[in-house]
Amino acid sequence: MTESRNGPKGFIVVLPGEIIEIPQDDDKSWLTLFYALPKELVEKFPAALEIPRCPYEVLRTDKYDRIVKDDMMKLLIWDSCSWAAWQFFQVKGRNGNYRDIPGSRPNYAGYSPIWQLSYAIIPYMRMKLETHGLGFQNLYNIPMGTEVPWLTYQQFGNLVGNLTDMIVIEQQWQPVIDAAWEMRSPEDYDDKFSVPKNDFMRKWHHNRSGRSISLDKMMENEDGSVLAIADPRAEFEKDIMDENQIEAFKKSTLTDKDQEILRLRMLGHTEQEIADKVGYKTASAVHKRIAKIASIYEDFVTGEYQKYLDKPSN
Repeated sequence: MTESRNGPKGFIVVLPGEIIEIPQDDDKSWLTLFYALPKELVEKFPAALEIPRCPYEVLRTDKYDRIVKDDMMKLLIWDSCSWAAWQFFQVKGRNGNYRDIPGSRPNYAGYSPIWQLSYAIIPYMRMKLETHGLGFQNLYNIPMGTEVPWLTYQQFGNLVGNLTDMIVIEQQWQPVIDAAWEMRSPEDYDDKFSVPKNDFMRKWHHNRSGRSISLDKMMENEDGSVLAIADPRAEFEKDIMDENQIEAFKKSTLTDKDQEILRLRMLGHTEQEIADKVGYKTASAVHKRIAKIASIYEDFVTGEYQKYLDKPSN
């Protein structure tokens, strides 16, 4: 594949007696990213499950074009990759050290520069897959009847994380991210309700069929819990965060009442039971307090992670 002004504008596949070019604006040009998605995300657009894991027929016939050309197929790929890449962007904290973007992604407006950058990175990912993943040459070389195995969440997270890190460095995006983060405005973030983001999502998801995908809903399991990418950088927590550090977190940052709330919650008590025990009037008050504790813990873990990164290697 090349982006030369005088050369091909797509992905080049060399086969015996044949050279195939897949234009970058062709619907099938997104298939390399599609085959990188874990099954849990593909299930969010059930029709995509009809696409065989053997790409031989998909690439050489129009049998599955109705799905490949569906707007929802592209939205599935774009939203999944953008959502994953976001988790690997780094911003400066108050102490000047880099950390993951704080808070939840849905809290940020769709018009915020970093949100838009998480979509702008996707074409670069697709190009990177040609040399750092399952590119089109590889897909075309897969024999009839041979299936591409599903990636796990961990593998998908590792792939997106590695690609994101490479692209940010090669395209020199970190200064752009730094500037966007430093100059962020109230319109970029709203921890309750973001009108700009909602407006952005409505426009982004508009398509010929009139259907739409909610990014937030797409990333939820049936029980309402949010799917999370297995970030390899988060592995430090289970390796580094021992019981002593957990206790240090409790004692150094939490009040006695917060420590009791955390203890009861870890024992499996409901929020109403905790409210009755610690003197809150409603379960809602406990719920808000637990959310606050979680926020404090996130900052604590980030600090510990930075200490872990700053430690000299042996």
